Amino acid sequence: DVAISELNVTHEGDFVFELIVADSGCDATQAATSAQTLIDSGVSVIVGAACSGATLSAITVASAAQVPMVSYASTSPAVTTADDNGHLFRVVPSDAQQAVALVAVASNAGVSNPAILYMTNDYGSGLGDNFASNWSGSVCTEVAYDPAEGSYDASTLAQSVVDGDCDSVLLMSYATDGAAIMEALSAQSFAGTIIGADGIADANFTGDFTDASAVDGLVATRPRPGKDSAAKSAFESAYAAAGGADGGIYTHETYDAIKIAAAAIVSDPDGDLRAAVANTGVNYDGASGSHTFDANGDVLGTGYEVCHFHGTTFDCDRVWTADGGLSSS
Repeated sequence: DVAISELNVTHEGDFVFELIVADSGCDATQAATSAQTLIDSGVSVIVGAACSGATLSAITVASAAQVPMVSYASTSPAVTTADDNGHLFRVVPSDAQQAVALVAVASNAGVSNPAILYMTNDYGSGLGDNFASNWSGSVCTEVAYDPAEGSYDASTLAQSVVDGDCDSVLLMSYATDGAAIMEALSAQSFAGTIIGADGIADANFTGDFTDASAVDGLVATRPRPGKDSAAKSAFESAYAAAGGADGGIYTHETYDAIKIAAAAIVSDPDGDLRAAVANTGVNYDGASGSHTFDANGDVLGTGYEVCHFHGTTFDCDRVWTADGGLSSS
């Protein structure tokens, strides 16, 4: 909403931007239907989806209609090789990189025999598989589960960790299922380290718990915001003024995805928007950093924040970068 408001002030008299929202449901079938609804509404560019599986489904519809998509949160490695005819872009790095960051975090925490619990969707399985392939130590158990409500039993998943005598858990989850599993682990007196990824690296994660004390000690990674810049400061001020919540995830990226889409439209409103998005995404200085799309529509990113729940207090006090490893932020 902040981005759309700014665009309509900047381009008053020349363009009118409108945000049309459709729910992907984090579901492949619903995402394809929603993408078609947006296309039927006459959208120029689709921003999203958030969930990787939803994005991979929606792009089959969008690319056929020659409508570009710019995702602000889809991190699955499968997005890189999607059959998209060049129409799919994202402003977050691939989980092939996040998995390496998670290995570094786990090693630094003294983990030696982790359990890997991961969702069966594109995000969870991609991240889980990439962690396992990069982890050189032993794995006590590796369990995949369907995150749909009613399709998994958190107590059973927690029991697999306890039965495996695991010293830690790598949790590749979203908020609802992640909270349920962490509460089940707490109920079974699991005292090991729990490490998660960007699906739960959010200050608002505590809102998904019945007993928020179970979140204490969680360490989780998420893409690192870009360096301080005029674009970042301006967005954060406008976001706060609009009532935006502190500690949210992918807010900067969502803003940038909309702004990139709009800049592409402005640059060539009647031309090839796929090419216009690609051209816009060359050293694009946004709120989430400087982005350059490669041939696959991917960005390199600027590393990962390493965040920690101390009780229910959320703090991102370390970073991981490909060239520098782990360090204090």
